[in-house]
Amino acid sequence: GLMFKFFIFDILFSFLFSLSTYVLIEKMCNINKNISLILSFVIFIFIFLISSVLSYYLWNMKRKIEKLTKKIEKMSKFDEITDVYNKDFLIENLEKYFEVSKRKKIPLSIMILEIENFKSLNEKYGHEKTNKILKLVSDILKKNLRGMDIVGRYSINEFLIATFSTKEEFLNLAKRLHKLLKEIKFNNIELNINIGVTERKEEDTMNDLLKKAEEAIFLAQKKGGDRIDFLEHFLLID
Repeated sequence: GLMFKFFIFDILFSFLFSLSTYVLIEKMCNINKNISLILSFVIFIFIFLISSVLSYYLWNMKRKIEKLTKKIEKMSKFDEITDVYNKDFLIENLEKYFEVSKRKKIPLSIMILEIENFKSLNEKYGHEKTNKILKLVSDILKKNLRGMDIVGRYSINEFLIATFSTKEEFLNLAKRLHKLLKEIKFNNIELNINIGVTERKEEDTMNDLLKKAEEAIFLAQKKGGDRIDFLEHFLLID
């Protein structure tokens, strides 16, 4: 690694410096050969120690910079609480999926998953507990998605999942996720989960796709909540 390269450089640099010192002392100053060797050895040790300390300092600084860079990069892509994509990076990836779906004419479906009673839970239990609930939800979502599926935090109490599949296939996943999320037991808190599912149509823009999923959530709320719904066309929101 980098530290080993620093170590080799320190030895070579110290050796060359002490060798030149030895030649300088013996040839130009006419000092006894043994004394010249001792002096050059002492100088070698001294230079080696100083360069090793500097090398370690540089290595440690580089390691900290790399760690900080990775943290900043992760923060730019992932939501800090749930460890899934944040909204900006989620939409960026969804745009790519949308273009692939359109270009290759393959189905693309999305679902928005809403914790309907999140606001009341937040008011009753506080941010710390509701943050833990969000993490439990995101962990379940990640464990039950395929490699090509993407998931991110869409809003304070919503997650969005996108996949290359038909609405019918995605509804099966939505039913499974709904059941798993209803089984969450955390301080006897029960979650009300709405899921809105929609599939891309040929004439849809990405905003159309998102709007239909949001309308499906609205429809689920209107039907009493804690359910799964889907829309084929715009019905509710102007």
